[in-house]
Amino acid sequence: MFRPPTTIESLPDELLLNICAQFTDLNRNRDLASLALISQRWRPIAQEWLLKEPQFNLTYIDQYIWGLGHHPHLQGQVRSLEIWSKSEDRIQRDEYGRSIKVYKAIKAPKRLRRREGLMERCAAVVAHFAQGKEQEDQWLDALRDDVVPALFGVLLCILPNLEELKLGSAWLMDFPLFSIIRSREAIARFTLPIDWKHDFLTGALTAVLPRLRYLEVPTDMTSIYFPSRITSLFDFRAFTGLKELGITMKALSGFGIAMRAPPDPKDIFPATLEVLRISEASDATANVLNELCLAKKASHFPSLRRVEVYHLDSTKWTKTTARLNHSPHPIEDVRVMFKDAGLELYLYFPPWGLRTWESGGTPWRLKKELDALRRAESWCYLKGMGAFGVVEVQFPYFEAEWDSDGDAVMI
Repeated sequence: MFRPPTTIESLPDELLLNICAQFTDLNRNRDLASLALISQRWRPIAQEWLLKEPQFNLTYIDQYIWGLGHHPHLQGQVRSLEIWSKSEDRIQRDEYGRSIKVYKAIKAPKRLRRREGLMERCAAVVAHFAQGKEQEDQWLDALRDDVVPALFGVLLCILPNLEELKLGSAWLMDFPLFSIIRSREAIARFTLPIDWKHDFLTGALTAVLPRLRYLEVPTDMTSIYFPSRITSLFDFRAFTGLKELGITMKALSGFGIAMRAPPDPKDIFPATLEVLRISEASDATANVLNELCLAKKASHFPSLRRVEVYHLDSTKWTKTTARLNHSPHPIEDVRVMFKDAGLELYLYFPPWGLRTWESGGTPWRLKKELDALRRAESWCYLKGMGAFGVVEVQFPYFEAEWDSDGDAVMI
């Protein structure tokens, strides 16, 4: 008896979901969206993965919350959340072209109020998670007058199993949640803009603190000012389960002046930390790494096993500034530090300045895909040459890795 050949659409949903799970590259959203248009059979499968592993621009946060509200059974399956945003074309500048330290709140658009039941459900979440009547009122007011951080707080609260928060390709101004975890130094002094402080998000932060295992801090810090006397900007010790942290050198240690005493890692990182990734590193980063290795040898970070350092500038420029500032050698001295501490080390130097918010993703994300990091290097170089395309010398990129015994690892 003739049996017609089986088509891919004849497979059970479980296998189709496993097929969609293989879409993990930088074009994942576009590929899944295209897959959803193939047939009615594929549409719910692709949409489920877009909801279960969300990656979207902050502009669409209300649409994601709305879509997730129609599939409440998926809320508990969301374990990773990636959001990106840019400061480009959004910042205000003075007559000299300098960015003005001002926070611009965005009112809720009319489409939010037209979505039946959305604002009511958000208000119910706020009432449950807000810490006190005053913060509840502020949060509810923000749903109307400062909608972006208000919705972000709601989103964190409705994802009970969220473990990974990836904001490495975002603008710090868009996430006032981080104003709550500033270091004691930063809180004691002033941070500009003043309106960036959103204490009503404490309830959302409290909800997510014990769950997060992976965190990326927004890398774009344009229009945000911390006094140069501050040695550390943030304190992550309240994240009691945090295992992996991605952070820029500027977010870690302010302006990173080499002559200034480096921050004490024990006042910044939780004892549970296993992997630390630093982007936009400078010559001053070596001093911070030295303090980290000393703390590791003193048993303050028993779980720490690996550090990845992605530099902002080329090896030639970084070595030169290290010599002028009397900093440790960014390669040889750092390698010896990590060998003594028994830590794995990965170092990367671009051929030209590589800024995360300009390159299209965090460098550790880009290097996982063939040629993605090379394309990002070329893009940042061309952008750095300016409108007139003045050509400057590029240096070869450099990357090296050593295991915990100090032996080189083939890359």
